[in-house]
Amino acid sequence: MRIDTYWDINALEQIKTSKAAVKAFEEEFVHMLLKEARKTMPKGGKLGESFSSKIYFDMYDMQIAHAISQSDRVGLQEYIENALEHYKKNSQ
Repeated sequence: MRIDTYWDINALEQIKTSKAAVKAFEEEFVHMLLKEARKTMPKGGKLGESFSSKIYFDMYDMQIAHAISQSDRVGLQEYIENALEHYKKNSQ
């Protein structure tokens, strides 16, 4: 299992197509959605609120976001690709 971070410049350089960029955007969007949803949950629990637990849950949310975006069930990727297609068509 490989964990990519948003500050990994080498991973960003691998994005060559608009489809890959849209997929990366969708994954980051889902990650932010999960991160904000986690803020609504009760604090504490077995792991507490330590720095390490925050890192753990952030990495967990990143992996869940990756799995969700790979399933192609969100629909954001298709929506953005259609919007880009219409933009290209209408801007010429």
